[in-house]
Amino acid sequence: MLFSALKSVEDRTVELAAGTRMTIKSLHTELVKDEHLSLRAVYKTVHKLIDAGVLLKVGKQIMIDHEWAKSVSEILSTTPAPLLSSNERAVYTFVSVEHLDAFWKTVTLPLENSISAREIFFYNPHNFWAYLPARKQSEDAYYRHFSDKRYGFFTIGGDSRADTEFKKAYQNEYLQIDLRDITLFRRTDHVTILGPMIITVRLAKGISERIDKLYASEESLESILPEIIRICQKPGKIRFMLENNPKKAERLKKVLARNFYFKRRE
Repeated sequence: MLFSALKSVEDRTVELAAGTRMTIKSLHTELVKDEHLSLRAVYKTVHKLIDAGVLLKVGKQIMIDHEWAKSVSEILSTTPAPLLSSNERAVYTFVSVEHLDAFWKTVTLPLENSISAREIFFYNPHNFWAYLPARKQSEDAYYRHFSDKRYGFFTIGGDSRADTEFKKAYQNEYLQIDLRDITLFRRTDHVTILGPMIITVRLAKGISERIDKLYASEESLESILPEIIRICQKPGKIRFMLENNPKKAERLKKVLARNFYFKRRE
């Protein structure tokens, strides 16, 4: 499926054509890096996508049909934000870290589009999510999307060697990272605040304690990551709580905002 983990030859062809205009021969050169394909098979794939209205061929070059791209974009952009009344809460349970993270983005990204707040606040005891192999590409893309239109203010509840490595790797003027434990937050809770909406991902106490212990070892992220991955393979029940609570959100944002700043707009 297009842009998913399971990619057909058609998917790879569309992804490559979306990046730049290519000839069929240059497309074949790229495709055979991943699997053996004859030039004839690539021609057949391209013509199939042309007939489907996905690609155009102009001279020797193939390119994305922008009418098709526009229609796909319009369909995907209509994903609705979750609707909760003031002081209403919804709770979900997961037993897979990968499914949880995918759901987190399915909820958060539409909320970003529907809420005009200039900043999103985060609190994680440690941000190991950024390094889990199955979700790393998604995480990196999410962190890259912050800009002068919206800031990410990220507080990490520890200043260990591995926590500091995350800050050095990801911090910039739009994704700002502060290392300080805040006792108001549970060590089990990973919190996101966007406008009046609060998302809390709550790990089992035993899981969070094992992760805290790894970070406290002062080993590098590279050293502790294999054990973090093993822990996350069997995380037990993870609670995902979404609540619309304007007063609570404002109170938490005041606590988190202390060491963050906005870049002055020109």
